[in-house]
Amino acid sequence: MSALNAVLDRMERWGILICFTVSLAALCISVVTRYLFQRPLTWPDELTTCLFMFMTFLGAVMAVPKKAELKVDVLYEFFPKARFGLDLLLHLVRLGVGLTLIYAGVNFMLIEMEMETVTPILKIPNSLLSGMLPFFGLLLALRSIGEVHKLWAKPRQEDR
Repeated sequence: MSALNAVLDRMERWGILICFTVSLAALCISVVTRYLFQRPLTWPDELTTCLFMFMTFLGAVMAVPKKAELKVDVLYEFFPKARFGLDLLLHLVRLGVGLTLIYAGVNFMLIEMEMETVTPILKIPNSLLSGMLPFFGLLLALRSIGEVHKLWAKPRQEDR
């Protein structure tokens, strides 16, 4: 499980770094062409939007093992002895969301493939962009399974 986590960590970090670097370069090109040459390019905006979506998904998955995702901490304060159960519920709900994204994302991707739609400027197939949903769902499910495994591997007696 730790080998899988190491691979996911590396993939997420590099994915975010590459997306951010390409987005920054594209936006710099856009600003230079717009203000220096008075000829604005449109493709950097579309590319940046696509990369921002991907970075958002990767960042959400990356937050899971760092315990940086959004959660209602007040429940932990009111029910300190239920921490194990609340953590388990959180991970199982997240796993359900991941599995739902896989199922719905694949269906949506198949519809987009059938319709053969593309983005307006760069002509990127929308099926490729909608493929982010099952990919993100898979990563989210893997991270959630890893967190449930960690939770069961080292349970604290006072939490049960």
